[in-house]
Amino acid sequence: MSGANLGFRYSSIYEKRGVVIYRDFQIDPVISLFFFDDRFAFLGDSLDYQEFIFKDQIRFRTKVSIISDDPLLPAYESVKENNPDRPNTYEWSNGFDFYIPGYNDNYIGEAELTYSKDLRAHLGNYFNLTTKFKLFSFTTLNTEVEPNFVGSIGWGDRAHNQYFYGPNDHESGLTDYAYGFWMAFPGKADRHYPIMQIMRFAVMGNSHREATYAQGRNEGYLISFIATYPVLD
Repeated sequence: MSGANLGFRYSSIYEKRGVVIYRDFQIDPVISLFFFDDRFAFLGDSLDYQEFIFKDQIRFRTKVSIISDDPLLPAYESVKENNPDRPNTYEWSNGFDFYIPGYNDNYIGEAELTYSKDLRAHLGNYFNLTTKFKLFSFTTLNTEVEPNFVGSIGWGDRAHNQYFYGPNDHESGLTDYAYGFWMAFPGKADRHYPIMQIMRFAVMGNSHREATYAQGRNEGYLISFIATYPVLD
């Protein structure tokens, strides 16, 4: 084991691919275990592997994660009323990160292309493109901080969209987008993880926005941050 962190993640709202799942804040425990020089990680709800395949410019990522509508803390029944209640499932995601000009020195930005495959509930497919651009950097409390502008867009096939947006969604196509600001702490955490973010999100297209699970809950704002303490470094 190369490292272990304990902490929590605060989210002002619980959303997934543009749909508000729970209309209240969430506090989730964070248990992170890292192996093999941080290439392999257990992050509580996912099992991740990542490896640079070309210098520090291209990185391959793969992970298996749990997809669930169940809020953790808090989970008020009055808030959960009329929420989407889809069966839990597992998703396998594979992707490539392209860093400009590289992850380490003179980092300017990156593009992440990810393909996700459902493994149990619907067997659908989803693609996501995320881009990040560093605005500037500064140091505070001996920690380097990088504010980034972030934008993302997703595409899902019919099976995916019926699971995420509603059984009356019969179309494949662009599904959701998000944009906002993302604070990276490259000396403390991998750039891939959203340590602090302020994001605007929404579902795209009337067939998706008006589907059963998305109707009336198809856009919003998210503020989140992760606070952890290393127990093994």
